[in-house]
Amino acid sequence: MYLDMLARPELILDEARAKANLDHLLAKCRKADVRLRPHFKTHQSRAIGRWFREAGIDRIAVTNTGMARYFLEDGWTDITIAMPVNVREIATLADLSRHAQLGLMIMDANTVDILGSGMADPVSIWLKIDVGTRRTGLDPRDIGLIDQLVDRIAHYPSLTFRGFLAHAGHSYGARAFREVEAIHRESLSILSGLRSRYMAAWPHLEISLGDTPAAGMLWDFGQVDELRPGNFIFYDLMQLGIGACQADDIAVAMACPVIAVHPDRHQWVLHGGAIHFSKDHLQLADGRKCFGRMVMPTQDGWSTDSLEHAPFLTGLSQEHGIVQCTADTFQLARPGDMTLWLPVHSCLTADAMGGYVTTSGERVDHYRAHVNEQ
Repeated sequence: MYLDMLARPELILDEARAKANLDHLLAKCRKADVRLRPHFKTHQSRAIGRWFREAGIDRIAVTNTGMARYFLEDGWTDITIAMPVNVREIATLADLSRHAQLGLMIMDANTVDILGSGMADPVSIWLKIDVGTRRTGLDPRDIGLIDQLVDRIAHYPSLTFRGFLAHAGHSYGARAFREVEAIHRESLSILSGLRSRYMAAWPHLEISLGDTPAAGMLWDFGQVDELRPGNFIFYDLMQLGIGACQADDIAVAMACPVIAVHPDRHQWVLHGGAIHFSKDHLQLADGRKCFGRMVMPTQDGWSTDSLEHAPFLTGLSQEHGIVQCTADTFQLARPGDMTLWLPVHSCLTADAMGGYVTTSGERVDHYRAHVNEQ
């Protein structure tokens, strides 16, 4: 079994589950005539990225210039950096634009001027709109500022106004299909209204939306040109709680050895803490925190049977994880056993671990390891 080769915490990747997630979403996008621009911030892996290319996808989103270069070097040449531009990296952006079709997000006139003056090669400019997440983005009601930015973009030959981009991240707080659908429709309405305002002068404007709950739950995406979800390739307990996936869709699991047991309180201690799982958690009905749930290993993966009643991670310190069991489940493991845990947020867990081991025992690359080697 693949766990027999492990001694320390490792993130296990089920390739079959991940590829099934990709195939399912791609089929939905094709049926809806929506372009898929997957956000590679979740897996951050060239090897996994090639699965997307083999499926016919030729454009991606990333979160920073380092990640853009990492994937550019593996042949990806249509890349949107889905974070507001960091003007301190203008030289790096200019270099990337010489080799890729680069999409950039802006929110202020000074950034437009710096890009317009510093970029010799063409780049696509997206206006980042806040559709309700309240993380960052332009207020769609501030038409004066948006008018100013659109006019400023038009002054620079190297800048092409591509359209309006948003991340409906507040869908992560939803717990039902109708809530996710309402957030998607409201976001689309905001972006469609802005596009209509500028279509006469800019007839090719597009709308780009990105969030996994909508991508996972909806079939009708409306008049969206592209979707940019990332988490869908792995899913996790958070997405399961929203209703965006089934337990068997979750394609990564943390392998952690049990290093101590406490029969008096029905608890195990794992070598597996915040630096492995991250501090993201779910709130259980009784108020306790859950940082992961146990699944039972099989010869070629794991089983999610009885997941709701399985032991759960109730606390994390830097490298320790505290597992709460019942009297019945306490006997499932003893010190030295390697256990498997579905993460709450696979994006953060994957970033923390910086690599994968597949259920066939192969190691898979990650951008984080690439950075650490430099």
